[in-house]
Parts: sequence; C-alpha cells; structure tokens
Amino acid sequence: MKPRKLHIIYYTLKFRWSRIFHSNRVGIFTRLMWRRNLRRSPFYNSILSKGLRFPVLDKSMFMSLFDRVNTKGIKKLEAFSIAQEAEESRDFTATMDGISIGLSSGTSGNKGMFLTSRREQEKWVGAVLDRVIGLSLRKRKVAFFLRANNNLYEAVKSKLIQFDFYDLQKSIPLLIDHFIKSNSQILVAQPSVLLEIARQCEQSQVELKLEKVISVAEVLEEDIKIYLTKIFNSPIHQVYQCTEGFLAYTCKKGNLHLNEDFLNINRKYLDEDLTKFHPIITDYLRYTQPIIQYELNDILHIGSKCSCGSKATVVDKIEGRSDDVFRFTQDGVEHVIFPDFVRRAITGAEENISNYIVAQKSNKDLTISIESNNVQLLKSATEALQQMCFVRGLTDITVSQTPFEHNPILKFKRIRNDSKTIF
Repeated sequence: MKPRKLHIIYYTLKFRWSRIFHSNRVGIFTRLMWRRNLRRSPFYNSILSKGLRFPVLDKSMFMSLFDRVNTKGIKKLEAFSIAQEAEESRDFTATMDGISIGLSSGTSGNKGMFLTSRREQEKWVGAVLDRVIGLSLRKRKVAFFLRANNNLYEAVKSKLIQFDFYDLQKSIPLLIDHFIKSNSQILVAQPSVLLEIARQCEQSQVELKLEKVISVAEVLEEDIKIYLTKIFNSPIHQVYQCTEGFLAYTCKKGNLHLNEDFLNINRKYLDEDLTKFHPIITDYLRYTQPIIQYELNDILHIGSKCSCGSKATVVDKIEGRSDDVFRFTQDGVEHVIFPDFVRRAITGAEENISNYIVAQKSNKDLTISIESNNVQLLKSATEALQQMCFVRGLTDITVSQTPFEHNPILKFKRIRNDSKTIF
C-alpha cells in the first residue's frame, strides 16, 4: 500500500505548525493515542497491566524482544529473511502484511531491523518535507546515495519530487558520473560519499548547481564539512536518523535540533559538566514497532540556544558512538579516551591529513591509516597518537601503521574500537 498524498500534505503542515509553535514538547492527544496503541504490543501491554515503569533498552535487548515488542505479531526470523532477500536481490518493494521492513547496516555491533506501516511512512515523509527537503511548487530531483533502498524512502516521490536511488553496491565512479549528468537539485548521502563526489567534481572542474546538500548516516566532522561547503558552494545540512527514528535536523541557521515535538529524549550524562550524553528515546510516531526508553550509544554534545526561534534542544555535535571510545587498563587503572581527543590529536599533527582511520585493536594496540601516500604525514599522525597516550600515563601502547581501506557499503568511521572492550 502506497502512502496517500493528501495525508502527507496534512502531516507536513502539522509538523510545520508543531515545529514553529510547540517544538520542545509532545502534545497530550499524541501521548494518549500512542499509549492506547501500546496495548497491542504483548511486551508493553504486560508492563502497563502490572503498572510497572518502562525499562531502558539497548539495541541488543530491543532486538531480542522483537517478536513481543511489535504490535503486528511479526516474527523476527521471518521478517529478517524478507529483509535479507531484499538486500541480496536489491528489490526493496516487498512488504509483510502491508508493513515495510528495513535493515540497518549493523555498524554498532549487530544489525537492527525496523518496521513501518503506511501511516508511519506518511508521517515520516511529512516530517522530512517540512524539516529536510522543504516545500516547493517547483519540480525537484533528489539524488539519494544509500546502502539499501526502502519503501520508507520511496514514499518521498511525488509529482513535484523525483527520487533517484543510487545503489552503493555499484561502481562509485560510475554513480557519481551519472549523478553529475542528472542535474539534481538536492543531494543526500553519507559524508564519505559526499567527499568522493566533491573530489571528483574538483578534479574534473565541475561546478554543481545544488539547492541543498544533506549529510546522513555518518558523523559529519568539521574539516569535512568545511571542504564540502567550499566545493558544493552550499551549506551542508545534517539529518540525524537511525533505525530508531528521525531524531534531528539542521535549521535555517545551520544548527542541529532534536525533534522534541514528537520525541521524548532523556539524557544519560557522561561527564561532570553535563555537556555530553547518551539520548534515551521515546518516539511517539512509532506504532508498529514502539520505541520506548531506547538508549542510543551515540555521544551528543549540548549546544547553545538557537536564534532561529525553535525551542528544541540544539546538538552542538555528534561525537560518535560510545562503543568507539578507546578504553585501556594499565597497572589496574582504567583510562578512557573519547573520540574527540583522538580527532584533535590527528588534526593537530598535520593540517594536510585529509582522511584517516584510527582503531583500537586491543588493550595495548592502536592502528592508524591515512588516505595518502605521504610517509611524513603518516609518521606525524603516528607520533601524535603516541603522545596522546603518553600524556595520559599510557606508556605501553603500540601504534601500528596500516593501509587505508573503506568499503562504501559500510558506514565510514574515522575512529573506532575494534577490540572486545565495551564502554
């Protein structure tokens, strides 16, 4: 069943009204309808019947409860089989009893799976039209570079919006060449793909005329953002979205706002200054697969109040997932190094390091690779990491140099913890 256009228009206008006038709280009626729906979930109905508090769930717990959490009686194994078949065939149109099934890329440890009904797709499209793509009476072409398509994304299509899916399973240079010739007005891709497009444009001296460039899926780091802004001659907007929902968007002033008009976001603070936190999400738009007290392991930094007029919380930056925090033990003392410190060590070593990967392999081993054949750059980056460890009292850390490799199908992460250590 395809989303209905009149419903999409209604939700788009509703989200615009909500964003302007009630952008930091969820309405009472929305809460009541959402709570009524929970009775259809065996897991949450049991909690409500016993008068218990909703538990905080992480991704692993949430997926283990898949069969009991969803309100449609959909079984995890059957749904996963359909989603996996779509991944292999690259045909993402299949549904299960009218419910679309999608898989996350599994970069945070294990694959996630999300379910959406037609009504949920209509609401999502309305939110995206209001906060990401924008309303216009002109016909526009949207280029969407994705690992996998989904009925959720296809729902954006209309007489005024042409949605072009660029499958990252295919040759990246050929995809970029096709995109450049397509005269698209809006470009949506992860930062690592945007970087490839920008480099090809720069090398070919191609000047794109884009209305909007939107970064998704990966952390958009400041140096990459500056470069992309220069090459595309356009501000780089961000969409903070994951399997768990549409969480934040970039406003007209360039700040990232949480969607607090339909999300309740509690904060699990990670520092004494109360500036870094894990978001614990309750999504009042999700009916088929309720998202309640769901703790993400992303590290969010709280920003200052925005002058755009929105009351919604500003996220200064998304530092990365907590499972990418480096964690060492030496002489019985635990040492934690957040991704931001690793990032500063590398960028402070050499301004000409354009891209890199730093990974923790064990309690005593780090690896560094840079996207360059310059031996001096690699040497400087290695020494910077060694110094970063030394000033923290870590005297037995080995930093090894490895070749730079990245599969575009996977989310690109500059800083990652590949060891068994869990933060």
